[in-house]
Amino acid sequence: MITLPNTTYKASDISLSAILNSTTKVNMLTVLKKFDLYASPNLKKDETARRIAMEVIDNPIEILSRLNKTELQIVDEFVNGDDSTYVVRKQRKTCYMLQKYYLVVTYCDEEKGEWHMLMPKELRESLSASLPFFLDLAMKGVKAPSAKELRMMSMMNSLLEESE
Repeated sequence: MITLPNTTYKASDISLSAILNSTTKVNMLTVLKKFDLYASPNLKKDETARRIAMEVIDNPIEILSRLNKTELQIVDEFVNGDDSTYVVRKQRKTCYMLQKYYLVVTYCDEEKGEWHMLMPKELRESLSASLPFFLDLAMKGVKAPSAKELRMMSMMNSLLEESE
């Protein structure tokens, strides 16, 4: 989890590559592995952070398909908000996946026992198009298909359309 010193930052002030660059290269590569994405491990740290950020932004389905209902609701709050939107939640013993995999930065309000999370603008915009599908399934209690299953269904549909 990457923490902020205060809540004066806006989503447009922080880029996903900057968040990733503030951690180790090993942690960055763990993010890639978790989301089934690829970037060469032989790059310098700055370039690795930039490429991982591009992969995450270009593949929103890989991210959203792995989030649970609570985290999808958090993403929904970001999407419905603006650059100054902080999503506030009670502090927990375990971090949200969004925090663990550097998709948000967090201000910890120790007095109130709250986390104030901020998502980079570029990521918020990337996730916004696919979010309604995954959030709708989660609200109905239906397990969403994985990104791999969605790609397979899309390929099968295009094959069926070609054969007709």
